[in-house]
Amino acid sequence: PTAAPPPPPAAAGGGIDLLGLEDALPAPAAALALAPGASLDPAVFQQQWGALPTADSWQHRTSLSVPLEQLSARFGTRHVKTMAFGTVGDASKFYFFAREAGAADTLLLCELVVTRSTGVAAATIKATAPAPVPLFSSLVRELLSS
Repeated sequence: PTAAPPPPPAAAGGGIDLLGLEDALPAPAAALALAPGASLDPAVFQQQWGALPTADSWQHRTSLSVPLEQLSARFGTRHVKTMAFGTVGDASKFYFFAREAGAADTLLLCELVVTRSTGVAAATIKATAPAPVPLFSSLVRELLSS
């Protein structure tokens, strides 16, 4: 006699996944945990900015719900700290940094240039480790979009 086929795999909810669809579901989105008390010496920021390669860069049309002058405070609510900012003519430039929580060595840096007349924000992201870059980049976009 032939052996019976193995039972179908159990679904996440404890039921049976008869169609095998559970395997096709995307993994839940990971969250980026940033250290709330992160600090960084300006000289170290400048040295790291010059030494690290660009990990991500993009442009995003934004219609901010807050004035640019309040952008640093908005980023700060998510533990992204402002190293420096200023406006020259039509462009406002921000330098942000963050450290990944639980990974004090992982430094995330961002240069953000917002052109007031067009509403276009250009970001350059650099990091000491590649893993958190996509999540950090998404966070910067999210903070620009809300």
